Amino acid sequence: MPSNAAPSHAPGGENAPEPSSPAASGPAGAPRWAAPALLALLAAYGVLLAFYVGAVAGGSDNSGYFNEARLLAHLSVHAKPRVLEGVPAAEAPPYLYIPLGFKPAAGDPSRIVPTYPPGLPLLLAPVARIVGWRHAGDVALVLHALAGLALTFALGRRCGLPAGWSLLGSAVLAASPLYLYTSLQALSDVPATAWSLAAVLAAWKSRKRAGWALAAGIAFAVAFLVRPSNFMLAIPMAVAFGPSVRRWLLCAVGALPGIAAWLAINHAAYGGYLQSGYGAIGNEFHGALVGATLRYCARWLPNLFGPIIIAAPAVLILARARPGAVAVLASWALAYLCFYSAYRWTHEDWWFLRFLLPAAPAMIVSGLLVVATCFRMLRASMPGSLMATLAAILVVACLGAETAQVYTLEAWSIGRGERKYERACDWLNANVPRNSVVIANQFSGALFYFTGFTVLRADQIDPATAARILSAARAGRRPLYAVFFTFEEPLLSRVPSRWAVVTSVDDVLIQRCTGIDH
Repeated sequence: MPSNAAPSHAPGGENAPEPSSPAASGPAGAPRWAAPALLALLAAYGVLLAFYVGAVAGGSDNSGYFNEARLLAHLSVHAKPRVLEGVPAAEAPPYLYIPLGFKPAAGDPSRIVPTYPPGLPLLLAPVARIVGWRHAGDVALVLHALAGLALTFALGRRCGLPAGWSLLGSAVLAASPLYLYTSLQALSDVPATAWSLAAVLAAWKSRKRAGWALAAGIAFAVAFLVRPSNFMLAIPMAVAFGPSVRRWLLCAVGALPGIAAWLAINHAAYGGYLQSGYGAIGNEFHGALVGATLRYCARWLPNLFGPIIIAAPAVLILARARPGAVAVLASWALAYLCFYSAYRWTHEDWWFLRFLLPAAPAMIVSGLLVVATCFRMLRASMPGSLMATLAAILVVACLGAETAQVYTLEAWSIGRGERKYERACDWLNANVPRNSVVIANQFSGALFYFTGFTVLRADQIDPATAARILSAARAGRRPLYAVFFTFEEPLLSRVPSRWAVVTSVDDVLIQRCTGIDH
């Protein structure tokens, strides 16, 4: 536990001075209890995630990843929209037949392509071959969440923290409402965190064995495929590598296949090797937002990662004693903070701080290094019983504050909420005629994934299009349904007719248009 206050700096001695290079500041041999304790933490967290996870094709992001994964599993990035006879796509509003998570294909408006990076879909596809598509998201997200905790422990050890402090670092990450929230649904944040940790740790280990640089390149490529903004990992990796041409070449060899795959997918989907589904994302960054974003981070990061995160900036004070560890951790955290401080979405709500998750382990370990150093200084002048009490207070304060926020923010509930999409689509598949047309908005991506129905985007329907839809559905004897969350129900007024509620799935209403019945 954290009462093991003296940081270990080198194999064979708890109090040996820290060497000057990142590689030399490796962990001491872990005590015998460390592995069982870490495994117990992973097992407990795995059970928690298995109970609450709902990594299914849900809203825009979640369904977008699954739709893309299924396309990539068939070696394609193009899909055909399902069109209502009598309302051709060329004469309809541009996104009427395009579900959330898709956009028109470059140069071919008759086809649609996913808008999201291919990394998470490429990870989902092989898992689906083993466990099936119904459970692929759950398995992939849980495994990445557990890997992130294990690698955070390894990062703490690599930075010279004793096993107890490193275990606390894993527990702080596990208890974070932000980490839990993003571990329970099909988002890319937790996989991005796990692969980022793997890339930096492998780069660090390459100081002793150059072959690890190859692994670092592979991990970097996966992290980049999952989220291209992870190019920022090159900064802490460069610090960890040092000025070694051999290590850089091995890293490049490892990364090359993944980067080549990214370029090829971009060209096939968007018509350019450096194009993306996001379009001109540079328009989302504004220097005027930096101050507000940093204030938002100062307010919310302690809520999301506990009070230990407050001590993280003070790690710079340890630069002389621990130059290697401080250089890697500080460059890592600052790269992400600087990049996302100008991003318009970062301070929109607490869960948008998930963009910073790949750097969260660096922040947590930085804070622990500072606090562990304070404990080491205090231990010489305080009795052991008092130090044990302080350690217990620290653990309770860190994990208790986070756990309270988990319940306040209801971070545990998101997975079960995502299951609504799956259950509603299952009901439609079982009870609605196959030739039905379904109007939806938030549900459009899930309907495209789970069902074979023609899907119409409600937000694209204008009065003239509504009249054509009703006429075409009546003429083709196509039953017309609507699937909306209760907060979306005003969208149904875009199709003026008689509607009757058929059933509901929690706060999801499934309605049938009775105004076109024969």
